[in-house]
Amino acid sequence: MSLLIPRKINWPGLAAFLAAVAFTLYAALAPGDDTAGLIPWDKAKHFIVFYGLTFLATVALPKSRWWKIAVVLVGFGIAIEILQGLPIIGRDADVFDVVADTLGAGFFFGPIIVSQWMSREA
Repeated sequence: MSLLIPRKINWPGLAAFLAAVAFTLYAALAPGDDTAGLIPWDKAKHFIVFYGLTFLATVALPKSRWWKIAVVLVGFGIAIEILQGLPIIGRDADVFDVVADTLGAGFFFGPIIVSQWMSREA
């Protein structure tokens, strides 16, 4: 398959996705108290944010395969944790944050994968 195949990109969706990615990166690296806010549990925040990022990514790139979006977003979550582990950032890296990120993307794609699987069976 050629890499030069034109892909359908939803440009307003891509703008919303990139804005959400930028805000997520800022929020993850900015100093502050993670327990403040509407949702005090850090893992729930990770799950919700990555569920939302997965939704925005699928809106922005509707022809992309689900697993490619998931790999990129989980890689983004891993990169955030690596950056948080740097002494200059002053945050704590946590492998369970990556687990919550992965579950957020997985719970978004789960029903899609099951429905595709069920439609092949019929």
